[in-house]
Amino acid sequence: MKRCMVAGSIIFNASKDEVLLIKHKKLGVWLPPGGHIEAGEFPYEAAVREAKEETGLDIELLGSRAFNYSGDEAATLIKPFATIYENVPYKAEKHIHFDMVYLATPKSGEVSLNRDESDEIGWFNSDAVKGMNTFENVRMCILSAMKEQTV
Repeated sequence: MKRCMVAGSIIFNASKDEVLLIKHKKLGVWLPPGGHIEAGEFPYEAAVREAKEETGLDIELLGSRAFNYSGDEAATLIKPFATIYENVPYKAEKHIHFDMVYLATPKSGEVSLNRDESDEIGWFNSDAVKGMNTFENVRMCILSAMKEQTV
């Protein structure tokens, strides 16, 4: 079974009451933008790159650091909101994804559909997420993130 390191982002609108999701072309379900981490790339870089490729948006990652340090030899980074081990049912073969999910807001750009990656794109509130066609772990992660952002 193929094992992959992936990263993505739950992107909130300005009022943080909606998230931007794509309908994945190969899987046919709604997901946050994200994808495979490329060689030499850090997970947070992959999340930002994938968001740009799949949505047209430049994003700013949100989150906390366990402690804050910045120096010549080291710096702390924003922690992923969730790290998830997933069995992804691609038609050709199942993949295991080690998925790092970040929270984000748009910095610049216009939302645009990348037809190579997705069939649809849109902003959704929590009621819409509750009823949409997606994986249960994805739904629960998105709803948990939305609840945290409104607290």
